[in-house]
Amino acid sequence: MKVAVLDTGYVPHPDLVTGMANGYDFVSDPLSARDGDGRDPNPRDEGDYAPYNLCKDQANAHISTWHGTSVAGIIGARGNNGMGMVGTADLARVQPVRVLGRCGGRTSDIADAIIWAAGGHVDGVPDNTYPAKIINMSIGTVTRCPAAYQRAIDIARSKGALVVAAAGNGNTEASKYAPANCMGVITVGATTKAGTRASFSNYGTRVNISAPGEDILTLSMKSLNRPDYTKFSYDYESGTSMAAPHVSALLAQQLVNGTSMTTKQVEEAFTLTGTNRIKCDKYFCGRGIINSFKLAKQAGNLDANGKVTFLRPRKVISKGLSAGASNTKIADDTGAVATTEENRTDAHSQIPDDRIPGAPATEIPEDAQVYDLNGDAEPITQDEPLVTNPAQKPREVNEQ
Repeated sequence: MKVAVLDTGYVPHPDLVTGMANGYDFVSDPLSARDGDGRDPNPRDEGDYAPYNLCKDQANAHISTWHGTSVAGIIGARGNNGMGMVGTADLARVQPVRVLGRCGGRTSDIADAIIWAAGGHVDGVPDNTYPAKIINMSIGTVTRCPAAYQRAIDIARSKGALVVAAAGNGNTEASKYAPANCMGVITVGATTKAGTRASFSNYGTRVNISAPGEDILTLSMKSLNRPDYTKFSYDYESGTSMAAPHVSALLAQQLVNGTSMTTKQVEEAFTLTGTNRIKCDKYFCGRGIINSFKLAKQAGNLDANGKVTFLRPRKVISKGLSAGASNTKIADDTGAVATTEENRTDAHSQIPDDRIPGAPATEIPEDAQVYDLNGDAEPITQDEPLVTNPAQKPREVNEQ
């Protein structure tokens, strides 16, 4: 059971890497990808650090976010491995699909990635032998749903995949953000620990459901620019980017539990299931907060005693890699120790998504640059400058 995470790629965090599946890098711009080429089979995150105004947006310099790994950790951080945390669907495999680099990603790359993740054919790219049944997109931009997105989502759904999208962090109508406003996606808003709408979360009738998105413990890396595989970490992060993978994981868990289930049956159960109440200060925040017990019950994955009807595998402690994820082994001494709110570094505790606060809802071309949780920018055309002391300032205050 695979969940495709369309994001910045992944770093081989010891608490996740044994649950990874083969993915792909769809970032076609080498300068954005930072790996020296265009699309390739290696979905490793090279870091989305950028100096001031590199992305032609007058934005301050920012450090790398390792955003894809954080999203993936909420879904698939492994249990029973003697370290760290446990993801919401730790028996599913995460399929990393890299669509964002520095300055975000192209609409065309993201659309092709959606099709590929679901098992559709994309010219010039080897077919996905083991397609994902759930596609998570904690990404977005302020625009109407591009036709390329809608076509890709329609193809993905025709192949039996469910598509989950973050509502966005603009404290405004989710209908202004794509892919949250595309037809056929499950759009997720964020809630606080108190069960209220998070102040940054988008809202409105386009939001289907809400999920936890405030101070969520997940996987990351304490590296400011390029990946440093000796600095794996655990951090608390906030945003609808964190809410969406909760929903993706709970949907995936039903397919893990009920091996004979189809995604159509899971979607029907999701539509009919009860939710937890939410106190929403706006006129609509979805049907409520997703309830894992009620979803499993509606899907028929609970026995007569209300217990989940599946057996966990034997306890395995491993710091190696899953087959095909990478041929690079992680040293045994690189396992990170979970950090607390107090001992996180200030720089990384304020890492947000690529977004310009208050960006207007404007029309963008089908193949424009697209920001990680809204905004738009021109493609990169300049060489990568040498910056020795970037300012450690957040890109968007509402997603830390």
